[in-house]
Amino acid sequence: MSNTNELTVDVRGSLCPKPVIETKKVSDANPDAVITTIVDNEVSRDNVEKFGKSRGYGVAIRQDGKDFYLTMTPNDNPVADGSCEPMSYGNRVILMTKDYLGEGSEELGRNLMKTFWVCMLEADVKPSKIYFINSSVKMVVNDSVHLENIKKLADLGVEIAACGICLDYFGVKEDLGVGSITNMYAITDSILGGENLVKL
Repeated sequence: MSNTNELTVDVRGSLCPKPVIETKKVSDANPDAVITTIVDNEVSRDNVEKFGKSRGYGVAIRQDGKDFYLTMTPNDNPVADGSCEPMSYGNRVILMTKDYLGEGSEELGRNLMKTFWVCMLEADVKPSKIYFINSSVKMVVNDSVHLENIKKLADLGVEIAACGICLDYFGVKEDLGVGSITNMYAITDSILGGENLVKL
């Protein structure tokens, strides 16, 4: 691009989290620039879009064949003031690491997990985000016994996101029934970003 305030990040052929990381590097070094990130898969498209919006960019997406062009304009999508957050949500992130609760009996742990999601729906304060990694991603696929309750949480405004690598490992990415696909960079950034994390 001829305009020095417009920069291009071409990460075609790369899988997440690299497109997000490379876009972040350019964003950090050039906070006032219009950035166009080029990716060639839907997961990277969605993750770069979420990154841009979380930084207050307005994000416009154009598709050309298999390629996606995400043009991010700074200060075009102001992040909401924290005082406007719903009163029923706390600044708490839950990291689900397996599809049962506790250690010892997995059978008992799976029964406890059913109760956990029911209790979560009834709680006055909901988490802002729930991340699913490792075997816990099985809880957000279409044949999961937990899917209905997790969908209800998503409908209430809780962000649900499952690790893409983990979904691939268990061969269930195409069966994702709720939420979005995320990456370990986004999860790590949330953990290190000062949010109140609970690991289960």
